[in-house]
Amino acid sequence: MTATEFVIVLAMALLFGVVFASIEIIKRRWNISPEIMRRVAHIASGLLVLLDYVLLSPVFFIALVGGGWFAFFAASKLKLLTAVNDVARRTYGQYILTAGYLGAFGISQFEPAVFVPSVLIVTFADSFAGLVGTLIRSPRRTMLGSLVFFVIALGLLIATGAAPVLVAIGVAATLTLIERVSPLGLDNVTIPVAAALLLLVL
Repeated sequence: MTATEFVIVLAMALLFGVVFASIEIIKRRWNISPEIMRRVAHIASGLLVLLDYVLLSPVFFIALVGGGWFAFFAASKLKLLTAVNDVARRTYGQYILTAGYLGAFGISQFEPAVFVPSVLIVTFADSFAGLVGTLIRSPRRTMLGSLVFFVIALGLLIATGAAPVLVAIGVAATLTLIERVSPLGLDNVTIPVAAALLLLVL
């Protein structure tokens, strides 16, 4: 590891810590719903992973993202991350999101046009679809939430140039279905992995 790489890895690790500590402080200070703060954390996580992807070599990207999972797991067990974990519903999404990132990374074969849209979709389409359910206080996925997921996923695919419009419609529709049927937060893995597979082969 060069001095530059060490500084980048250290800076990104500190940034992860500062961002999630800030989310926790905001949640506790203003007593914001864990469901809402969970979406904020989900978006922050995705954006930080993409920043890691841009700045780091594949080896250090995997090491930092994987190491971040261990830190997150430890903090969760110590009940330091109530903003992410204190939700009424049963979900494992917060623990397996890292597997979704790394799965998409492996499938993408170092191709940004595959990896970046896959992470953006699970970051934004999934988060805003879930936020719709939270705002209308529905304990289950809704048709409105699925529509939001589809529109955002389609917009991201087109905006990033990941696929032609007709192909993007098919990919977005497929991912919307996968999101809807994935239980217990498993969509945090199934969405980025399926997106990467579809974008790689289409």
